[in-house]
Amino acid sequence: MIKLDVMGVSMDSHHQPVVLLRHEDRVLPIVVGMFEAEAIHAGLVNKDYGRPMTHDLIRNLLAGLRGTVQSVTIYKLENETFYAHVNIEQKSSGGQVEQVLRVDSRPSDGIAIACRTDAPIYATQVVMDAASQDISILGGSEENEEGEDPEFDS
Repeated sequence: MIKLDVMGVSMDSHHQPVVLLRHEDRVLPIVVGMFEAEAIHAGLVNKDYGRPMTHDLIRNLLAGLRGTVQSVTIYKLENETFYAHVNIEQKSSGGQVEQVLRVDSRPSDGIAIACRTDAPIYATQVVMDAASQDISILGGSEENEEGEDPEFDS
């Protein structure tokens, strides 16, 4: 598994939102919906809407059920669609691990949840080989800090 860092959310040349995940000199661009892009960005900058949004609700439900997001794994790319799992550990009231769950997820939702729970994000080598690109495609924005919105041109 390859650990990824969320660089930010940007727009591609077709004006579609793209989340940019980085590993060293590689970037994994994933096209997401506008609402999902906003949810990821809000998680990155800890934006508070006053009331819980969907991914905040999921985080709060998990916490209430003694669940912890251990990681998000982007494990497959098929027909231009990425697949992910949210890996959750649930503990008993005594603190013992009761079960480990692997929940199917769209990568955008998994990333939005990971941003709110500080869970690591991983991709398989197969996904990286198929879809990652050299970071130079960002046109000099490789110095951006996490949470900034680099430009992306697909």
